[in-house]
Amino acid sequence: MSPPPHGGPRADITVYRWSERSLTGRGDVGPVTTSLDREALLRWNSRIENMVWATQEHPGDTAPGFVYLRYGPEAAVLRKLPVRDPHGRAGSTLTHVLTGPAAGIDLHLALAACRSDWDDWLPPQVRQDALLDGKAPRETASEPPQRVPLDLVRRLLLEEKRLLDALDTAAADLPDEFLLRLAEALMEEPGAPLTVLGSPVDGEVVIHVLAGLLGRVVAGSWSFATREENDGAKDLPQFVFVRRDSAGSLQSARRRIDAEAAPGPGGPLRDQAARLVAFHRRRGADALTRLAPAQPMGTSAQIRDWAAGHQVAPGLMSDVTSLLEAAPRGDLSQKEDAYLRSPTSLPRVQLELDRLTDGQLAHLVALWRTDTLEGGPYRHLRPEIHTWALHRCLDAGAHGGAPDLVRELAVRPPEDQVVLRVLHERMERAAHRRVSFDVLPLLRTAQEIGVSRTALDDLMRVMVERFAMADLLSEVDRISRIAPDQARTLLENCIRRRDAGRERRDPFDVLRRTGFLAEAVDRMAPQSPWRAVHLYRLLLLCTVGESVGQREVLDVLDAAGRTPSPYLLQALADSCRRGKAQDTVFAAVVQQYFREHLPTRPDDGHDRDSSRRDTWY
Repeated sequence: MSPPPHGGPRADITVYRWSERSLTGRGDVGPVTTSLDREALLRWNSRIENMVWATQEHPGDTAPGFVYLRYGPEAAVLRKLPVRDPHGRAGSTLTHVLTGPAAGIDLHLALAACRSDWDDWLPPQVRQDALLDGKAPRETASEPPQRVPLDLVRRLLLEEKRLLDALDTAAADLPDEFLLRLAEALMEEPGAPLTVLGSPVDGEVVIHVLAGLLGRVVAGSWSFATREENDGAKDLPQFVFVRRDSAGSLQSARRRIDAEAAPGPGGPLRDQAARLVAFHRRRGADALTRLAPAQPMGTSAQIRDWAAGHQVAPGLMSDVTSLLEAAPRGDLSQKEDAYLRSPTSLPRVQLELDRLTDGQLAHLVALWRTDTLEGGPYRHLRPEIHTWALHRCLDAGAHGGAPDLVRELAVRPPEDQVVLRVLHERMERAAHRRVSFDVLPLLRTAQEIGVSRTALDDLMRVMVERFAMADLLSEVDRISRIAPDQARTLLENCIRRRDAGRERRDPFDVLRRTGFLAEAVDRMAPQSPWRAVHLYRLLLLCTVGESVGQREVLDVLDAAGRTPSPYLLQALADSCRRGKAQDTVFAAVVQQYFREHLPTRPDDGHDRDSSRRDTWY
């Protein structure tokens, strides 16, 4: 059954086998059917004709070999099956060649293809069963095979079958000492041809492990051939795997590593390779991505400098994030444990925390929530994690926040001293940059994560002591437009500052500009008259104090403008002393009443004394 139609890029299929006359006009192992056009077939044939032969037939060994090649924007995967030719002679081959864009036929797909049944996605007339059972013509097919939808192949190989997971499982059988020798060879000569003799595991398993270990570190093509008779042919891939009892090639200039031979003395990169292999085995390939340089490196000197830069302590190569993730689980080696216990690790930890994404930092916050860390040897690191998480929440406050971090911090809020530490650091940072300190993100985050009442009170105390009353009232007005609840909280704490009258900047400048914060109070106390009166009482305490005389009443009415809020008048009446001050407030109340309820006097055309035309109401 043919695969359903698919959009997107497609790959071509070519079949090589013994033929009296192949598509190239020669008799021997050659292309017998293909979806390539003539020009493309000749181009690819010139590249792979030396590699389409299978290994010599060994008793009971009919496993296929695989080859992965890249040529600029193009790539190919070959599957080579050892078969007998039509005359029954051993050493022939049936080879399927998948060719197409290198972006689609990448190393991951090639490795998965080494573990897949190609008949799952090959066109029917070129499947292995059809060709070997005589169901398809042995010579050139009358119709070319269909091109293969590359998205279908990638889904089958990389998503549905989890073939790379199977390679991860098989990697456990790769001896550490052997892996170390391979890694050292790659680090000493990046990109150089390498032949592996007698590998204890399949070649694709070795390449899978090496690519996870050094794929983003060492420059090279990462092309490979998993089962070759020898390494003497021209144009071979970077990595070639040869049976130890196969015929070698004395003319080959390739570096060789014999899996069964004694390792010999180590080179200058042996220690770095050993640390890297140990880290990979302990933490996995995902952790290694944090160590990777921006670009793969092409010289041993570059690799040596890179490895030295990731040595966090003598004999210990790691990224600090992996250690921070492992510490709550008690999964640290002796060297790792000693490093995190030491105060000397703190600067490196801080640098690492600063580099993490919000999601990675939230993950750490969740891991370090465990109670077992309360009195543990790493307890000094949890405040650092919370400090950086709080800073990140506040930095993101103006851009929609960091919901993952807020959620994790809310499960178990940071200690009070951590919250205050962050406040002081941010105020110092603002002062250093000579910019105004934004109160809102701090208030909003503190309330969202549920810091203790004591911590919130301390935050407010520090802020109202640090800033002038004029600045505090400006912040109340600004914040009320965005977050009325936080603005009300700030105003309720402003009364702690009772020396507003002695400040260089007059807070009444702000009140005159805002009509004594009339709109802000409306936003903070919507449809709540007595709450509005309460907020105005707080404003009076912040600006004129508890004892309100005639002069203070006149200042307040002047700042409130022509139509003061009735709630302000009520608060003023409640606060001022009896006598002239109270009479002035009552007069303002009457004036406000008539202004709002007495209709405008109609113009009846009679002359009036202009001096009496405008009344006080």
